[in-house]
Amino acid sequence: MEKNSSMCWPFIGEARSQAMGKSQSPVVYLIVLLLAAAVVFFTMQPKASPPQNQTPPNQTPPQNITPPPLNSNNTVNTTTPQPSNVSNITIATFNIQIFGEAKRSKPQVMDVLAKTARNFDLMVIQELRDDTETTLPIYLEKINSLPGPKYSSISSPRLGRTASKENYAFIFNTEKIQLINGSNYTFTDLPNGTSEDLFQREPFVAEFKSGKFDFVLITIHTDPGETPQELGDLPLVLSDAQARFPDEKDFIMLGDMNADCSYLKQSDNISLRNSSYTWIVPDSADTTTKSTDCTYDRIIILDPSKEDYLGSWGIFRFDQAYGINQSLTEEVSDHYPVWSVFSTANDSD
Repeated sequence: MEKNSSMCWPFIGEARSQAMGKSQSPVVYLIVLLLAAAVVFFTMQPKASPPQNQTPPNQTPPQNITPPPLNSNNTVNTTTPQPSNVSNITIATFNIQIFGEAKRSKPQVMDVLAKTARNFDLMVIQELRDDTETTLPIYLEKINSLPGPKYSSISSPRLGRTASKENYAFIFNTEKIQLINGSNYTFTDLPNGTSEDLFQREPFVAEFKSGKFDFVLITIHTDPGETPQELGDLPLVLSDAQARFPDEKDFIMLGDMNADCSYLKQSDNISLRNSSYTWIVPDSADTTTKSTDCTYDRIIILDPSKEDYLGSWGIFRFDQAYGINQSLTEEVSDHYPVWSVFSTANDSD
C-alpha cells in the first residue's frame, strides 16, 4: 500500500499546478482535488479475500451422504408380523444354528431367541444339537418366562447318519394352537422295503388345529450336498402323510431346505417345482444373516391351502427388531426365521 501511495501523491501535485496555472477558478480546483482523492482511495483498498468455505475450482463439493443401515439388504417383506388375532395364525420356520449347550449358555442369545418365538403362534425349529436333549426344555422355560400366553413343544428323536445328530421341534402357543394327540411321527426311511436311505435327517410330521383350520406340518433340514435328491423325494413324505391323514387337505412343508445358491440350481428339475405347489418364500428373498444372499428357508403349500393362506409372509429380521449388532446376530443364527399367515375362520376340508 505504501508503494501505491507514493505513485499517487506526485500526480496530485502536478494536477494542482496545472489547474492553478490555467485558471484560478475555485470550481476547477475543487474538481481536480476530488478526482485525485478518488484515485488515492480506490488504489489504497486491500484486495478482496475469497469467501470462506468456498469449494476450490474443479473440485466437487462435499455431499451429505447417509450410510446404509446396519445389516441392510434388498430383501422385501423383512417385516415383523402383525399380532395375530382370533381369525388367523402365524406359522414360522427357523434354523437355530447348532442350538445346544454352548448357545443356551449365552444370556443375550437366549433373550433374542425367546423374544423371537413370541412373534409366532407356531415355530418349527431345525438344528437342535444336544445329546442330553435338555436345550429344548430350557428354551421353552425361557419363552414362558416372558409375558403372554404359554407355549408348549413337541420334538422328534435325534436324527442323522453321522455322530452329529439333530432334533426337529414344534413350539406353539397353547391358547391358539392344539396339537392333535398321537399325530406326530418321523417319516420312516427306506420306503417300500427298499435299501435306499433317502434322507440325512428324516422329516418330522404332526397335525395341528386352530379355530376351524386343521393342518399337517412336514419339516425337513436337507443335507446341503444332497439337496436336489432329498427335495426330489419329499413328495414321498407328502404321500405318506396324505395316506395317514386321509380326511386332511392342508399340508404345509417347511424348513431349512437349502433350496438356493450352490445347493439347488434352477436347472435342478425337481417335482416340487411344478404347478401343484406354491413356494411362499420367493427365490429373490435372502434368509441368511451373513454376507450370503440365499433363500435356504422355505414354506411350501398345496392348492387346497391357498384358500387359507392370507397372502402375508416375511423374513423376521431379529437384528433390526431388537437393535443388535452383526456379531450378536451371527451368534443367534446364520438364518432368519421366515413366516406366513393363515386364516383360522374357514376350512373347507
